[in-house]
Amino acid sequence: MINWDPWRDLFGLPREVSTWLNEQTNAISSGESAPSVYLPLDIRQTDKEFVLEASVAGFEPKEIQVVAEQGVLTIRGEHKSESQPEGRYLRRERRQVSFFRQISLPQDVHEDDIRASFENGVLTVRIPRVEAPAPRRVNIEVNSGTQTIEAGGKAVEVQEVKS
Repeated sequence: MINWDPWRDLFGLPREVSTWLNEQTNAISSGESAPSVYLPLDIRQTDKEFVLEASVAGFEPKEIQVVAEQGVLTIRGEHKSESQPEGRYLRRERRQVSFFRQISLPQDVHEDDIRASFENGVLTVRIPRVEAPAPRRVNIEVNSGTQTIEAGGKAVEVQEVKS
């Protein structure tokens, strides 16, 4: 017996819709337009950066564009067949393909320092994170002396003010 997992179905829905739309586009396409495919991503988080990886096998770096603008990272690519080989195709399944993917960036990143690299068909985008400000000690003035209060795991010094 297989247990039903609604989350698996929900998270797989965009890929299934994209696949279905691509099949429909290919069925009616004359081969001149580039059907768009779903670009699956892996996203990791470290203390210093987010690392995004996408498999873009068959693409050249010049066919891929990565743009960060107003809190959105856009990755797009289009692969075009440049030459027409001699002869007539009996079957042609490898056609022009394009992809487009947008991701909202978290607020704690340096958009201007995003870097992208390409190696062995894998696009890697490194998104540096902003360092969180260090906590600071806040003095609280009261009327009778100085004491230290433990609040939320942090020591806060309380100074008494005599009037």
